[in-house]
Amino acid sequence: MSSDSAQVTQQGNQEVWILTGNCRIQQGDSVTISHDAVLWIDYSQPFRLAPHKMKVYLEGDVLVEYGNRMHGGKFRGPTWLGELATNQGITLPQPDPDAHSAVTPAVYQRGLAIQREGGDMTKVGQPQPIMQIQYQGPGVAALPANVVPTPRAKRITINNRYATGFQTRGQETDPVTGESILMFDSGVNVLIDGLDEVGSVSILADRVVVWSKKGIRGIAQSGQSDEAIDTELYLEGNIVFHQGEQVVYADRMYYNAGLESGVVLGAELLTPAPGYQGLVRLKADVLQRVDNSHYQAYGASITTSRLGVPNYWLQSNEIDFVDEQRQVINPITGEPQFDPLTAAPVIDHEKRATARNNFVYMGGYPVFYWPTLSANVENPTFYLNSIKVRNDSNFGTQILTEWDNYEIFGIKDPWEGTEWNTSLDYLSERGFAVGTRFDFNQTYFPFMKTPATGYLDAWGIHDSGTDNLGADRRVVPLETDMRGKAIGRHRQTFRGDFRFFGELGYISDRNFLESYFNREWNTAKDATTGFRLEKLYENQSFTLSGASRVNDFFMQTEKIPQLDHTIIGESLLFDRLSWNAHSSIGYLHLQPAEAPTNPVDLAKFSLFPYETDSEGIRAFTTQSLELPLNIGPTKVTPYVLGQVGYWHEDINNNDVMRGYGQLGVRGSLMMWSADRAVQSQLWNLNGLAHKVTLYGDAYYADSSQNIERFPLYDNLDDDAQEQFARRFKVNTFNLPTNVPLPATVDERYYAIRYGLQNSVSSPSAEIADDLQVARLELRQVWQTKRGAPGGERIIDWIKFDVGASVFPDASRDNFGETIGLINYDFNWEIGDRLSIVSDGDWDLFDNGLQMVSVGAQMSRPQIGSLYVGYTTIKSPVVANILNASFQYRMTDKWIAGLGTSYDFESAGNLGQNVFLTRVGESSLFTFNINVDPSRAVTGIGISFEPRFFATGRYSKIAGEPIPPVGAFGLE
Repeated sequence: MSSDSAQVTQQGNQEVWILTGNCRIQQGDSVTISHDAVLWIDYSQPFRLAPHKMKVYLEGDVLVEYGNRMHGGKFRGPTWLGELATNQGITLPQPDPDAHSAVTPAVYQRGLAIQREGGDMTKVGQPQPIMQIQYQGPGVAALPANVVPTPRAKRITINNRYATGFQTRGQETDPVTGESILMFDSGVNVLIDGLDEVGSVSILADRVVVWSKKGIRGIAQSGQSDEAIDTELYLEGNIVFHQGEQVVYADRMYYNAGLESGVVLGAELLTPAPGYQGLVRLKADVLQRVDNSHYQAYGASITTSRLGVPNYWLQSNEIDFVDEQRQVINPITGEPQFDPLTAAPVIDHEKRATARNNFVYMGGYPVFYWPTLSANVENPTFYLNSIKVRNDSNFGTQILTEWDNYEIFGIKDPWEGTEWNTSLDYLSERGFAVGTRFDFNQTYFPFMKTPATGYLDAWGIHDSGTDNLGADRRVVPLETDMRGKAIGRHRQTFRGDFRFFGELGYISDRNFLESYFNREWNTAKDATTGFRLEKLYENQSFTLSGASRVNDFFMQTEKIPQLDHTIIGESLLFDRLSWNAHSSIGYLHLQPAEAPTNPVDLAKFSLFPYETDSEGIRAFTTQSLELPLNIGPTKVTPYVLGQVGYWHEDINNNDVMRGYGQLGVRGSLMMWSADRAVQSQLWNLNGLAHKVTLYGDAYYADSSQNIERFPLYDNLDDDAQEQFARRFKVNTFNLPTNVPLPATVDERYYAIRYGLQNSVSSPSAEIADDLQVARLELRQVWQTKRGAPGGERIIDWIKFDVGASVFPDASRDNFGETIGLINYDFNWEIGDRLSIVSDGDWDLFDNGLQMVSVGAQMSRPQIGSLYVGYTTIKSPVVANILNASFQYRMTDKWIAGLGTSYDFESAGNLGQNVFLTRVGESSLFTFNINVDPSRAVTGIGISFEPRFFATGRYSKIAGEPIPPVGAFGLE
């Protein structure tokens, strides 16, 4: 882009350039040449895929040469108006420091006027150019054709507000200014339409003074409309201003209908926030409506409370509030979307408040001050997300707080799709702690054209205590006093068929997560560090992966790197055969866990038989062929599966090759019956269908090598299970540390008996051995219809699956028992709010798993829930455990809950949690008592969480979130 002279100014969010003399703009192979040019540049936000947009007005000997992207062609004329877009940088001429003038150039005024007329040059006395066009630079998808219909003129209609009608008085025409002036009294409804896509403006007031260069008395008497572009209004008394989904209540107001701006005194603005059921409320002594999306408030407060005097609010000297409303466009049809019930346009909002000199008030008292705040109104938590106070003998008095960094640092336009919080915690028995968590969801990173999802969570403490991990580990010395974690995940798809998964997993020591984040330790994925890059092609995938061990106190495998190719369901011989394959090669290093330094853990620490320091190339290919057949009503599939693999080092550091073959047949037979005559109000039955599937899989497998030779490069258990298993053989079987666990509880043999090796996609290449087995299952379901007449839905009333395995060579394959792996799963939906569940797993040999559980669940949304369950375990441990949980909303303001577990065998009491939550107008206040007999700890906790957008464990009833205040009007 070039010109003889350039002048730059700022107009709202747009940058305006006025170019004079030999103006030339080039984009790709398209060029424009003119004497003068005005550019309105709307830069896209950082890290977003949207292109920069630029409106262009050209004047004086205009030449436009369209490139190949626009199918060639030229345009010559006196003026031209168009739009350009690019996601690359815009090169602009150097502005002339002497080009500023107190008078705006006429070319700018003409360009602005033509824009207001929607490109209709004739309305401003300019020759009409060709139809406006938009073209794009390299790498930008073409914008839709800029076919802009001539907009409707803004028109004003005046009607009565009350049934009694209104009165008019005053002088119709001012002899000095030539303006029409008229006062309306006794209630007026002013309607202004012809605005943007958000919709008309409706203003109700008791008294209105109207100035206009058009006649007013005529439209007031006839109820007809007239142009409102030069109309101004002053309103008083019970004002209700409504546009789109915005509602403003005020005492006095000035409004310019042509500019869509005004000033409001004693104002109150109610506006919705996406994802929030209630309304955001802004009150101000003076509220200036700069335009239809921008407000400035002085002496202002913002809250989500609906009370006259709220219990919580943010008080500021000045608030700059932006609410950009856009009508939602269907991305497929390109047409505007409308509410099917009200026929009103569907509106999307983007809201942000920037405030200065801020006080947060709770209960009428200031509790926090910060000089600057920039907050997304969709999450109006005012700096502090939550605060919890606890006390127990393990951590002492705990004050746990979470803060919103975007609000603390006053970041106006945070990274789209992200949340960034900081934790500041104090634990009297352990020390001060600080942490931060950054979440991103569908977020665009620099130089990437597709969004990513993931998080980074870090937390650390200088620990001055000892760990209490329960049972025989109540006083465990620390391996390090600087403790913490840094765990992150990143997932992204790009170029359509590439997928990237990256993760970081650092933990300071083996007991940190178990001590501080026990739920994460028991249920979350292991903290590992590595990556995986996948290329998908039809029914194939190509994978490059790598991994590094960061936490040397856990058994992990390093990959430096590994390549995999998988193909699933490839058709052969004219769809007669189905071929599956998985091939892999990589350099792997299995590193055993390092021994603990503290004597408590060291006393019961030992390595597993497959946990050896082994490394080298591992390469294998697993192939299978299947022949699906329909024999009468039965589906039968004979199949053959084989694997050939090479391991550079086995557990004795010798190289080994293994061949594995499997020959089998599986089949299924489905039967069903239906009886529409089955009707029962008691059991809520409307017809009954019984569907039964008989399934069987029998195969013979042979391996050239014993499973015990192989280190377990692809581990089966996670870190928490391994930590438990190391102590399990000492605590349960009284075995010395140098003696391995009995094979009956070895996870390798359990996986082999259940057929983990039956698929080419098996997660562990090492799991394979000699085996003969036939697996038989009966799967059945009873279905009925429930729901209002005409809206019935099919539900699974009762599900009951049962299965068992038969081992012909029982002494080799199933520890001497012919029948094994007996299991069942039962689920009975008695009603929509009551169900009974039960399941069991049973082996007949000594020390095999023998467990049965049964439970009942009852729930009523927003009322409460009840669960009672009983579990009996006969082997390898003995336990009879009663579990119960109860939650009930006693009143609109109080929720109570109880959870308990008790073992009727030697363990006795397993723990209780009792809580009481007060549902306030501004917050959820919870008092809870937690009893942990294993650690001999009784804790008392108090948590405070803002009621709006509450996400804690006490903010739900029967799985449903507590509605925010104002969701159903005044409470």
